[in-house]
Amino acid sequence: MLAKPVPLSNETHKDLKILPKFSLEAVNGRNVAPLMLQEFVAAAPFFPIFFLKNQDNSGYNAVAVYGLKEEQNLFVENETYTGGYLPASIRTYPFTLAQAADDQLVLCVNEQADNVSRTEGQAMFNEDGSNTEFFDGVNKFFRDYIDSNTVSRNIVKQMEEMDLFKADGLQYTDAAGNQHRLDGFFVINREKFEALSDEQFLSLRKFGVLPAIYAHFSSLDRIGALIQKLPVTAA
Repeated sequence: MLAKPVPLSNETHKDLKILPKFSLEAVNGRNVAPLMLQEFVAAAPFFPIFFLKNQDNSGYNAVAVYGLKEEQNLFVENETYTGGYLPASIRTYPFTLAQAADDQLVLCVNEQADNVSRTEGQAMFNEDGSNTEFFDGVNKFFRDYIDSNTVSRNIVKQMEEMDLFKADGLQYTDAAGNQHRLDGFFVINREKFEALSDEQFLSLRKFGVLPAIYAHFSSLDRIGALIQKLPVTAA
């Protein structure tokens, strides 16, 4: 998605500007989008919410499911995003963070993004090379995102320690009658959740995660609506 991120520089990018439009590049070809627990209530009416294991098998990450096969986003129709809710992980585009040699996080930009311009839009730098208010706003968004994501990951880790996740392959039948199964997805085990001790339940309540858990359960009802979006010729 972010093909050519380069560190922002007040020399190289002194005239770089961001157009006030949503870029479909941020969602095209995505069948999932990272999601934080704090977003579950807002996202649940639109997408099924599942969990994926980290590549190093060290934990779980929540995702909104956009499509039922690789590079399929069923919420992009006629060059328009129809998802209703836009996850914070998508709203960062065309920016991203990269780790520098000194372990500091550096704000980077995809210079080739279609909402990046050299002639019009919100400037990143003032004429004297100082940051604009817009630049500072982008920085603040990332700081808030990192803080919220850290909280989300810590709570998910607590839930993992309670053994609340179970594998749940996404099974569906397409409009042509073909059977499919997508493995690698996990959900919160409702039975184990309802069997938590009072102490465990209250600890989750203390974290404020109960609304997110119930939103996750309700989001699974959106699988049917997602299947209905499949083209008749889907394999």
